[in-house]
Parts: sequence; C-alpha cells; structure tokens
Amino acid sequence: MSKELSRREFIRLGALSAVGAGLAACGLGRSEAQSDPTVVPTATGTPTPTGTPEGTVMPSPTATEVASATPTATEMAGEYWDTPYSNPASNEGSVFALRDSDGAEVNVDLDGAVGFVPDADLRVSDLTPNALDPVPADAGNFQVYLNTARDGFQPVAGFTDGTNDYNQYKDHQSGPQVPMYSWMVHTGLRAELPGIGRVEGGEGRAFMVLVLNRTERVHRFPTNSVHVEAGFQGWGRIWRGESEYVQEAEERLTNHYRTRLGQGVPETGFIGQCDQVDNCDSVTVVTVERMQWGNELDGSPRDQFRLIRAETVATAR
Repeated sequence: MSKELSRREFIRLGALSAVGAGLAACGLGRSEAQSDPTVVPTATGTPTPTGTPEGTVMPSPTATEVASATPTATEMAGEYWDTPYSNPASNEGSVFALRDSDGAEVNVDLDGAVGFVPDADLRVSDLTPNALDPVPADAGNFQVYLNTARDGFQPVAGFTDGTNDYNQYKDHQSGPQVPMYSWMVHTGLRAELPGIGRVEGGEGRAFMVLVLNRTERVHRFPTNSVHVEAGFQGWGRIWRGESEYVQEAEERLTNHYRTRLGQGVPETGFIGQCDQVDNCDSVTVVTVERMQWGNELDGSPRDQFRLIRAETVATAR
C-alpha cells in the first residue's frame, strides 16, 4: 500500500470556538499550572533512509547546539530502561535504527540530541520542523504567542492545565492520557515514555518531550508506564490539524517552554528541573506526533508515535 493510499486524511479540525480561547486566556489553568516551565531543543540530526528511495530526511540543527556525545543505549541502561516498557532502539554510536511509517528502516543520527535514546517502536515523521531561532521576545506569554492570530496563522494552541513537580511521589511513575487533537508536554531532569524513549538532562540541562495527538482518539499510556523526575506536565488543545499548523504549533510550543526553562516562572518561582539554583542553560527537546497510518488487520486504526524533532538547544534567556 502506498503512503498516499494508506494514509487516512482524518484531521478535520477547523478553528474551534471561543471556548478554547477562554481555556487559555492566560495561557494557564489552575494556579499551580502557572509554573509551566520552558524547555528548548536544538539539533535534529540527519537520518539516512534505507530500503525506500524517498525515505524521510530530518532537518539539520536549527539552533545553537550544545556539543556532547550521545550515550549509547548500553550506557543509558539502568533503572529507567529496566521496566516492562523499556525498549531501546538498536544503535551504532549515535546512529539509531528507526523506521518510517511503512516499516522501511531509517538510520537517524542523534548526536545532536544529548541524552536521548529512542524507543524501537518510534517512527520517523515526514514533517519538517520549523527553525526555532530567533525566539520572539514574547514567547513566554502563552496567550499572546500561541493563542492569538499572528504571523499569518490563526491561533495554533490553547492551554488547559498543568502540574509542577510532576511524578514527585513513590517511583516517579504515572499513566497520563493525551486527549484527542491535543498536545502534552513533560519537562524536567529525565524521563522515559513507552513508544517514544528515554531522555536525560543533567546539571544545567533539562529535557522536554512534546506529544502532538493528531488523531480523534485519546491516547492512554499504560498504568505506571511513564517515568518523570523533577518534572512539569502541561496540556491543551491543537486548534488546527493541517500540517502547516501542526508545524507552527510544534515550533511555538517548543520555544514557549524553552523560554520558561531559561527565564523561569516568576509568577510562582518554580525552579529545580536541572540540578542548579539558576534556571536551565540548555534543553534536549524531543517532539513527536501521534498519527494514524492505515489500519491493523482487524480494521482498528494503526496509530504511531512519529519523531518530528530531536535536538539539544540553548534555553531562551
């Protein structure tokens, strides 16, 4: 089945009603959500398609890279991979063997995404991420930057709610769900999400994992399958489902949390995500989309996590 025939064009969102604007009137939900931290990634690496003439090529770095060798899957092994959901992709150094939506192997060099080891089931998106720099001066204001018409786009995303110190209890485990046509972000020191992978920050470096659910189905992570340390979780709606709007929402959400991580959250004083007293200096950003690609043999939708961006970038100060 060709990509053209197997892909279902199911994204049918138009600009939604003023209800969405009301939810994100301040870019925040309840008071604890006002600490919505900011993370920002930079280098995306260049995948080398194998097994398909067209392949999927991920873009080169779009922001200032923070140079550092990416640990191998073996080096990243430990408590976070030692779970029923741990499934690191095979690799040779910083080059990981992933696949496109049709199953063709794609070798992705993640040398520019410090601390990221993808899940073996993570697919590679055919979306090309927008350049992140320069970061607008008002990127830290969710309402103005994401939920207002600007730069030729109608509002791209609304904010519903968020939680600081996410997964601070017990074993740092949870089973969150991403609503239909919505985004969800986790930031913090390190995390592992089934189907996406593991990403680890360090002193002065945070991580950010952004999921864009472009399906009409809620995605529910299995119970206690998501591990997050020193984290924040936020989520909201995606107002438009067309590719160009998804690309724009991905860029702006990344830059928003990149700014929050670098400048802090003055309204609440939320800090402590990257093991230093000051706000974070850099962030490893991993952004994925949740997409349907045809159907399973039983007729059920075949939904996949697909990698859009993986890079380490300086935070916005």
